[in-house]
Amino acid sequence: MARPSALRFWLALGWLALVAGWAWWEYSHFSGLYRWLADWQIAKWGGYEQVWTALVPAFILAIPAFRVLRERELLNQASLIAGDDPVPILHRVRTGMLVCGVILALVAGGSYLYSQTLPDPSDPPATVDLAALGGAAPPTGSAIFARAVPDTGRALQMDEAFRSRSADIDHQTIYVPVVAEGAAKDAPVRFFIDRASYAFADSGEAPRTNIFLADHMQGVLVENGLPADVVAAFEKQGVATASPHYLMTTNSVGGRQTYYIVTALGGFIAVILFLLAAIQSASIARARRRAA
Repeated sequence: MARPSALRFWLALGWLALVAGWAWWEYSHFSGLYRWLADWQIAKWGGYEQVWTALVPAFILAIPAFRVLRERELLNQASLIAGDDPVPILHRVRTGMLVCGVILALVAGGSYLYSQTLPDPSDPPATVDLAALGGAAPPTGSAIFARAVPDTGRALQMDEAFRSRSADIDHQTIYVPVVAEGAAKDAPVRFFIDRASYAFADSGEAPRTNIFLADHMQGVLVENGLPADVVAAFEKQGVATASPHYLMTTNSVGGRQTYYIVTALGGFIAVILFLLAAIQSASIARARRRAA
């Protein structure tokens, strides 16, 4: 078996990064192959698996890179068995872990710092009078709608199931168009509001649309805050979404949720890689002591 060159090794790592970025982009924008697979699942079963729809194509595309990395690992193991000096090999592995860990730590830190520039739900709310606003851009951030009518007749319900040993729970989020008092409902919708709830899957409980009352339309107003799959679902219902649109989200972290997820995942994987690099450093020290 020929040893994979350093160029092939770094190309394999680069390909994995590209595949991960592509999968995340299609997932977050509900586009391309991800959207096609999601639409096919919805047509066949009435819903789709968000995570697996992104991971399975990404894993298939990453197989060539995994093969290169696996070949390199097998050759490293063969070198160790043959009695070659293990220190250079261990050094390369540790360097790879540290490089990947630093990159992920920077991504996590950047995501968190950017999230802190976004509106905080605890800020005093600004009043957004839809009737007086007209076509002007509203202030984003903590806000409350005034002279606004929730169009519950065009509400959209998005479901996500959570399965555990004890029970199956449905996470249900309702998205409702909001229009100014007296405004026509045939124009593209500029404003939406959401409500999320949890219910046991076998309880028969249905989300209520009568919770969208005038004195409850408060949250964080986020520009273009609708998830891409929600925009697509509204389009299928014949509800056109304006560009830009604004979502009054009642999520406890406002528009920061996506960035918190990226921060948590990136930080967690970076910590694991740094711990593995520390273990690798101990292995290098032991190998040097044995060789001395």
